[in-house]
Amino acid sequence: MNTTTVSSTSQTNWKQIYSLMALNAAIVISWIAYHNYQPKVLEIFHFTELKLFLIIAQGLILVLIPPVAGVVGDFMIKKNGNSLVVFTVGVSVTAMVFMLVAFTVGASSSIDLTAALPFMIVIWLISMNVFHSPANSMLELFAPAKDLPAAMALIVLTTELLSAFEPLIIEFVNLIGPVRTFALGGVLILVTGYFFRKTTSSIKFERETEEATSKENQYFKVLLAGLFIGLATALIKNYMADWMLSKTDFPLFKDASLLVACVLVISAVAAVPLVRYINKLGVYTSLVYGLTATFIALALIYFVPSGMVTVLLGVVVGLSFSFASVAGFPYALSHLSPRHVTLGAGVFFGSVEVADSIMNYLQAI
Repeated sequence: MNTTTVSSTSQTNWKQIYSLMALNAAIVISWIAYHNYQPKVLEIFHFTELKLFLIIAQGLILVLIPPVAGVVGDFMIKKNGNSLVVFTVGVSVTAMVFMLVAFTVGASSSIDLTAALPFMIVIWLISMNVFHSPANSMLELFAPAKDLPAAMALIVLTTELLSAFEPLIIEFVNLIGPVRTFALGGVLILVTGYFFRKTTSSIKFERETEEATSKENQYFKVLLAGLFIGLATALIKNYMADWMLSKTDFPLFKDASLLVACVLVISAVAAVPLVRYINKLGVYTSLVYGLTATFIALALIYFVPSGMVTVLLGVVVGLSFSFASVAGFPYALSHLSPRHVTLGAGVFFGSVEVADSIMNYLQAI
């Protein structure tokens, strides 16, 4: 097989970026389906007492598994020239567990896998996070540093738009039922994973040390960036709509999920146009401006009594959060040495989940 050497300084490889977009889209859809059906499946099979355990397990897995997968991924790159083995195992196990859950929920035969259901859920959570950060860490191989915000903007556009359409996706999965949903989820992960694997199979991962932005790992900066982006994400998705609806003169619809969806649509649609400004300001300044504006706007939404002003502040949140989302991961990549990019990506994506995991736990107890 012919191999193509791709480094962080080569030309932009849009085919690989599009395949990464598709993979992230499949991940978002799978998470929406999981969060919708997990409580229902636990109730059907009388495992409701495990709800808190699974929330804690999910939080720990989301935070800890990405860095662990990053360590393994960097080791495989050093040993074999790429980390696709880690990716392939993660995708395969995720798809297999999806299919097993579909079989368990819909089976009427003598084969009973009910007792293994909680174990399968935990394995699914682990496997989903095994391949996510290693796959996204390849972004800096697909585009040079100057084009990373543009590449990231496409991923933000995809993921935020799908998150905004969560109510519609939930209606669809409720319509087709749990068996078809889990089976479809398995197929979706498998197909997008195969497409991503195929588009990257001819690539030899060589990150040019002399061209790297950072010669040393600055994990603390990567961690802080992830924590603040994760906090902004959690506040927007869990609390912002309730703060808006608490205003007695709020002029729009009273559906919290639709309010969050509108802000996420603004964030998604703004991602690509904002790239030109991010390139002018730089990823660090863009990240600081975006996060600062997001937190100030959220604070004002909480304290300002006017419903109309709150609507305008919601638009500000959408725009500023888009700014931060596009700049965040490129900023993290710029503070990682070429030898530990996969680990650094795991630290970033793991830290993004800290705030939401804590909030989910506090809401459950």
